Amino acid sequence: MTSVVQIKNGINFRDLGGIKTSDGRQIRSGMLYRSGEFSRLNDGEKNFLSDELNLHYVLDYRDQHEIDRNPDNLWNNSQYINVPANPLSDEITASLTSDDIFVMKKYSPFDFMVKLYQLLPFNNPAYKKLISLLLNANGKPLVQHCAVGKDRTGVGVALTLFALGVSEEVVMQDYLLTERYLNDYREAILSQNKNKLSPEEFEKQKTIFAAKEEFLTAAIDEIKKRYNTIDNWLIKEYQLDDKNRKILQDIYLI
Repeated sequence: MTSVVQIKNGINFRDLGGIKTSDGRQIRSGMLYRSGEFSRLNDGEKNFLSDELNLHYVLDYRDQHEIDRNPDNLWNNSQYINVPANPLSDEITASLTSDDIFVMKKYSPFDFMVKLYQLLPFNNPAYKKLISLLLNANGKPLVQHCAVGKDRTGVGVALTLFALGVSEEVVMQDYLLTERYLNDYREAILSQNKNKLSPEEFEKQKTIFAAKEEFLTAAIDEIKKRYNTIDNWLIKEYQLDDKNRKILQDIYLI
């Protein structure tokens, strides 16, 4: 399964290498990564990402206001690309830091997250860019990330894994690892905010920061509702027909 990359100042940074596909192959190590933002890296960590991992493409799914607050501290030889993955909705946003996220009137936090996951997989320019990069990266390592590497990245990684032939069960296992690997960062953020929030708002924030099976299931169920199968979704939304999927699998699988 996926492995954590030990960077003290990283957030939920993982190598997808080792994840098994349904046909018995597995993802090559050192090629596909997922993460939260990289604003806090020190020089040693940047050197590690550059010299040891040769991590080239950095695909950032965040909105501009999130980037302005916590810009990535980039390393040598990285190519930074920003395409926001937020759904085109005034009410639903994946920006965890939005000031208004804790005063949501229309949705409970749980329902809000479900709605977000129902919107993310469709008509999403960020994921179209992801697939283009994967098809044309010539094997150069890529990391996809958002603020904490959970929602926008969670769906982007699910898309990647499905394209490579990973089962729904294993895609879910990788997604749920975020709940564990985000724990220390989440606890730190929550403790910082505890005094600023009412108990009710604090519980809302805990839900917003959680990686729950119901969230990714909402995305998968909506995909099947619209397209009947995941394969149809891959073809119709992201032009991932058998030919393009074979290209990806030849590059990223062993």
